[in-house]
Amino acid sequence: MFHRIQPDVRTGLADRLELGESLTSMTGAQDRPVVIVGGGISGLSIAWLLAEVGVETVVIEKEERLGGLARSFTYDDFTFDIGPHRFHTYLPEVETFIRDVLDSHTLEINRSSKLQFRGSFYPWPLHPSRSLFRFPPGVALGVIRDMLIGFPRHETESFRDQIIHMYGETLYRHFFEGYSTKFLGIPPEVTHRDWAKTGVDRAIIDSRMQIESLWALAWQILTTWKKSEMKFLYPQGGCEQFVINLRERLESLGCLIVCGSEVDALEVSGGRISSVVVGDRTIEPSEVVWTGTIQSLSERLGLDRPNLNYLPLLCYNVMLNDGRPFDFQWCYHGSADAIFSRVSAPASFDPSNTPPGKRSLCVEVTCGAKNGVYDEPEDHLDRVIEDLQKEKLLTTGGEVIGAKIERVPWAYPIYDLEYRDKLGAFEQQIADVDNLMMAGRLGKFWYNNMDHCIEAAFPIRDQILTRLKRPSQRSA
Repeated sequence: MFHRIQPDVRTGLADRLELGESLTSMTGAQDRPVVIVGGGISGLSIAWLLAEVGVETVVIEKEERLGGLARSFTYDDFTFDIGPHRFHTYLPEVETFIRDVLDSHTLEINRSSKLQFRGSFYPWPLHPSRSLFRFPPGVALGVIRDMLIGFPRHETESFRDQIIHMYGETLYRHFFEGYSTKFLGIPPEVTHRDWAKTGVDRAIIDSRMQIESLWALAWQILTTWKKSEMKFLYPQGGCEQFVINLRERLESLGCLIVCGSEVDALEVSGGRISSVVVGDRTIEPSEVVWTGTIQSLSERLGLDRPNLNYLPLLCYNVMLNDGRPFDFQWCYHGSADAIFSRVSAPASFDPSNTPPGKRSLCVEVTCGAKNGVYDEPEDHLDRVIEDLQKEKLLTTGGEVIGAKIERVPWAYPIYDLEYRDKLGAFEQQIADVDNLMMAGRLGKFWYNNMDHCIEAAFPIRDQILTRLKRPSQRSA
């Protein structure tokens, strides 16, 4: 599927490709388009930053819709994102970009996230003065003991050791161990310590909070509890509105967007990608930015597939006829008895995400160790509903008026103990391809959020402009 661009803006590129012609035999590398593989937030942000300074760009997306993990799904006036998506940054350049793209669709909301633990709900991040003494007595005393005696200070390699180093044995044993095992599908002992720091940082979100230990968490929360609540930016109407607005801007500048098509081959000559083959069409690129999976890139380059794996995700989007609002935007569930790891309430981001008098939940089930669940998700819907009742999110199953299931095959990178070495070896293999750059969660094997994707797009833009010997600002 080819999205048409405005007929008076650089239509030669679009017309030639839509008519089945190949984009070849251009005069020089600087005059050839930048090809961006993948139409998620990373790919589209890079495309926009290049297109606005006059660089010809082509975005190739294998799905029929743009957005990647930023897509939204709407059924009967219920809108669901793929989990709790939102924008949060302290970088003026990134916030300006987000607000500029969202324009009138910008909502500002206060954060409200929770943790379900032993049948009770706690604000997340945990606030020592509000949460500690609500814990079961044995857990609370264990946390106090851990804080008093201190945590191990030796070098850590695994998630297990890093969490004990940061939070102590008690919280590791009672929450983090079970949650991580359920979420990733591999034991904490063979999960890399990066997952501890990255996962916790992504959950806490506030980049000003450098959480290296339970004492640090306690101190920072205690010293900032009177400050104003953290605010997010959210696209009115669902996360995909950001993608829709960005696509419209790209098309207005003549960017060619190709959906429903895969890159079949990357032809390398003289240390550069000389041709990008898409079906029966060939594009000669100046630069290639790859935001797809590492495995798909290795196949197109004729390299051995690296043993780097991604975690598949199921979103059970549950529609409810009960209008009582949930008092959180998202909530973590560490119980091994619950099939899901996290739920989010779309109406807590934007009330228009549900019809009046209704509510809904996006229930996330990761499938690292549950391949049968991913292959036959409908068979497990009753279990999801039962667990929602056990976790005190539903009163009865009779509240449910419908549910839809969305598969996300590559949701998170899996950080096993050897992932850094395997990733480094692959990056070394492709280092000699001068005009290839990796980006995004999948391409960089990086657990990032949407605002991190946008932040990373700026240096990629600058690097490409330097290579093309192009100015960084559009001429007047």
